[in-house]
Amino acid sequence: KAKAETLLKAALLEGLDKLPAGQVVMIKITLPEQDDLYADCIKHPKVLKVVALSGGYSLKEGDERLRRNHGVVASFSRALVEGLSVEQSDAEYNAVLDATIQSIFEASIT
Repeated sequence: KAKAETLLKAALLEGLDKLPAGQVVMIKITLPEQDDLYADCIKHPKVLKVVALSGGYSLKEGDERLRRNHGVVASFSRALVEGLSVEQSDAEYNAVLDATIQSIFEASIT
């Protein structure tokens, strides 16, 4: 996975340099094995934002990896619903969802 991510980063940077003036993009990636791997993409003038999928990791692992990738924000869908169940009361459901959102938010502001 790490080798593929390194190749992807190089291809992304090459493609970003070819974008026409005034065009900006968002990049959506899976959380990388190497911390801050996409830092050059984040700093690139044609990148609006880099967002990361949780990549099948648990919420806890996803948050930890996200914290180690400065400037990347979460695009966690599966991890967002972790711990939610139809058997929960509205109050329980909302409490779990609120805690999850707060956890992801805090990991995203590094």
